[in-house]
Amino acid sequence: MDILLEIFGYVGTFLILFSMMMTSVTKLRWLNLSGSVISIIYGAIHGTWPVVFLNTGMVLINAVQLYRLHKQKGN
Repeated sequence: MDILLEIFGYVGTFLILFSMMMTSVTKLRWLNLSGSVISIIYGAIHGTWPVVFLNTGMVLINAVQLYRLHKQKGN
């Protein structure tokens, strides 16, 4: 079970890193948000609260930016 949890954590990290290679800002935000959610779960399970805090901030930032991008498309 521990190996599955570690793989889960690496998936979150990979998504965050991979998001930085996106040329589309929307794809970047969605991948980064997904990776951050996974990292929050992983950090909470391990009790690494700085990881949880950082990624919670990233989720909020990405959510706000995705909302703004969606709102701009409507205009």
